[in-house]
Amino acid sequence: MKLNFMYEIRFSGAKAKKDFKNLLKKCNSNVKRRLEDRLKKSPYLSANYSDQLSKIEKKQAYFCYPLSGSNRILYIVIEEAKTVMIFFSGNDDAEQRFLKFHGKKKVNL
Repeated sequence: MKLNFMYEIRFSGAKAKKDFKNLLKKCNSNVKRRLEDRLKKSPYLSANYSDQLSKIEKKQAYFCYPLSGSNRILYIVIEEAKTVMIFFSGNDDAEQRFLKFHGKKKVNL
């Protein structure tokens, strides 16, 4: 019997989905594959850096996945539904603005 621990990737809205797709256009295929594997299989905090995985950090109510350069993805994990909900995709300056406005709020689903 094979257990399925894969998480579904969803978006908080149309803007989050559009920004995510635009960000992926800038990345090479290895980064895209690594991102998809990480978010679908193990979206929680990581203890260390390695060649294959970026370090996931907790930033206020969100998990932060750093991509190449200064790009970031902010998301939450909904364990009951096995879902990764992406709220933000963009550079670190836009991330700071997003967290300043949304970071202290409780995430309502």
